[in-house]
This record gives sequence, C-alpha cells and structure tokens, in this order.
Amino acid sequence: MTEIPFIIQYMKLIRLLFILILFWNNGFSQTKIISGDSLLLIENTLKKITRKTNFTVIPGPVYNSSSELGFAVIPMLVYNLEKADTLSPPSSTSALLYFDLYGSWMVATKQNFYWNRNKWRAIVTVGYGDFITKFFGLHNDSIVIGNDNSNYVWMLNQSLLVTATCYRKIAGGLYGGLELDYGNVTQRGVDSAASEKMMKDSVMVGHEVEVMLSPTFVWDSRNHLFWTTKGYYAELNFRNSSSIFFSSRDFLVIEAFVNGYHSLLKKNDKLTLAWRFYLQGGWGDVPYNQLANYGKADGFRGYTGGKYVNSSKVNFQAELRYDIWKFIAISGFLGTGKTFGNLADFGQSVWLTSGGIGLYLNVMPSRNLRANINFAIARQDYGIYVGLGQSF
Repeated sequence: MTEIPFIIQYMKLIRLLFILILFWNNGFSQTKIISGDSLLLIENTLKKITRKTNFTVIPGPVYNSSSELGFAVIPMLVYNLEKADTLSPPSSTSALLYFDLYGSWMVATKQNFYWNRNKWRAIVTVGYGDFITKFFGLHNDSIVIGNDNSNYVWMLNQSLLVTATCYRKIAGGLYGGLELDYGNVTQRGVDSAASEKMMKDSVMVGHEVEVMLSPTFVWDSRNHLFWTTKGYYAELNFRNSSSIFFSSRDFLVIEAFVNGYHSLLKKNDKLTLAWRFYLQGGWGDVPYNQLANYGKADGFRGYTGGKYVNSSKVNFQAELRYDIWKFIAISGFLGTGKTFGNLADFGQSVWLTSGGIGLYLNVMPSRNLRANINFAIARQDYGIYVGLGQSF
C-alpha cells in the first residue's frame, strides 16, 4: 500500500480550506450561494408536502492520517411520532455512505425513536463495510507514535454490525434499558507479513462472531437534543459477551461518559461551554475492535484510530461554542487523555493532547440541527472531521 505524496496531501487540505472560505464568504455577501433564508425556503416547501417531517443531506470530506482523503454523505429525516406529544424529542432516520482513496467503504443506517411523552427511547443501528486500516500494534502507551510507514502494517476488516437499544424512564432524567450488539467480523493483514504482526500481538486473523447483551443507564437533562446549551448527558454501558449468547469470546467492556453544557451569557445562549469526560475498561478475551482505541468511538479528535490501543482509556475535552450569526457558529476545543492496561500502568502512559477549531452550519433551522466540520492538531497527528449534530 503506497502513501499519497506529502505535497498532494496538503494540496487537498488547501483545496478543502479554500472551499470552506468560499462558502463562508458567500454566506455573508450580497449574492449568497446558500443562506438561512434559502434553508427556510426549502423547509417551507417540504412542509407543503408534510408538516411533520424535515429533511437534510450533508456531503463532505473526511481527512486524517489513516484514511487520507475520504468522502461521506449523510442524509437525515427528523420528525415527531405523535403530534400531540410535546415532551418527546424529535425522532430521526439517518444514513451514512462513506468511501476513501484506499478502497474502504461503508453503508449504515441509524434509527432513533422517542415516544410516550419521552418515557421511552429506542435506537437501532445497522452498518456494513470493508475497511483498510493501519495496524500499529497493541500497548503503545509509553511513546508518541508518528505516521512513518515503518510504524504500521495494513489490516483488512470486513464487518456487519447491528445494535438495538431500548430505554425506559425510571425517574427524572434517569433511563435504564438493554442494548443488544451483533458483530460478524472478518479481519486479516493485506499480506503475510501484516497477518504475522497481527498474530504476534494476539490479534485475531480470520472470522468471528461477537454478541453482547448490555445493561445500559442514561441520564439526560439537556435543554435541546441537537444544539444543547444547558444540562447534562451521561451513559453507563456494560457490554457483556459470552458463549451463552453464541459469541466467539467471553469478555466484559465497561464504557462511561458524561457531557456537560453551560451557557456563559446571562442575556442569551450564544456562548456555550461544552465538556466531555470518557472512560473505558475491558476484561477477559476482548477482541481488537472492542478494545480501548484512542480517538475511535469516544468522540476525541486529532488522533489516528489504531495508534494507541489497550484494554483501558480515559480522556477529557472541552469546547467553547459561539453563535456568531443566525445560522453559523464557531468553536475552539482542547483535550487530553491516555490509554493503559491497568491502574498500575497509568503513570507510565503518555498524555495524548489535541486541540482545534470547528464550524457549525444550521442545516435544519426549525430543528436547530447543525452540520459540523472540525480541524484538529495532535501530537504527531491531525484530522478533519465532518458530521451532523454537535461534536459531543
């Protein structure tokens, strides 16, 4: 697998930034390519067909040191299940289409349901893809790893992943429920040398099935689902896998996070401080794609997935968000954390810090749903991210 030459990488980055600047300038000029008024016109047209549903689609580039330049398309429908129910947040149906220059691709869909005056919640996710990713090995906690070719091999991962979760309100903002995860995974190196390195690190080469049944608890006191300025959102998840569930392995992964949101201005909610504390630990025969993988599935930005992988990780990040105009917000963020095997190894692990800037564009004004793009710089690493909603 050959790397894209250094100059081409940065030409693509410059081109992406130029597109963003062009988009920004037109947003404030007299002749707008797209504006808040244009988005409202689209929504008003849609409401003539159905008043209960909003639609948006976000295409955008994704860029990091692992997949280089990729492209994602995210269409999303937002609607209320019951018109008379004013307490439940809006439900949504979204999809993801992704591919990159290395031949990786993925298709996925996610369904969120909120009903019965916000007493019940359900989330169903289905994804299938073929990924070519960098494998740096395990337990690289005591050093900062660069992106040199000698530091990794290439791994192929073909996965079918299905997740279904259902919550019931217990009291106040506390919800409890069960999550069922099914994974059908095949992975190997791109050549015999890569497969040999994987096996040397006790990483599975071949096919296996992962089935997890997870008691899950959520605390949610957010004032808004898509653009939160006040409140807290927390989750505690016990991912338990056993041969009793016809899984290939027996293991337990505990995952927990807390998000906090604080409006810093008395007169309005234009300036918000958001923060996130994340913790994960694993016990037993944990497969590679369920291990604590820094910068993957934890919302932490700036680090290539696969560089720092172990049984445990912890990170904290804070983001300052400011609404500079009716439909545009900017942000700055900073965070740090580490991976480690157990508490005895915690002090030997390096701190992995990153920071960056972000742009939020309101693509569904009546729901206050924002698209986001973030640029992060880390220790010998970097990344550009695009998505729907808040970064966390």
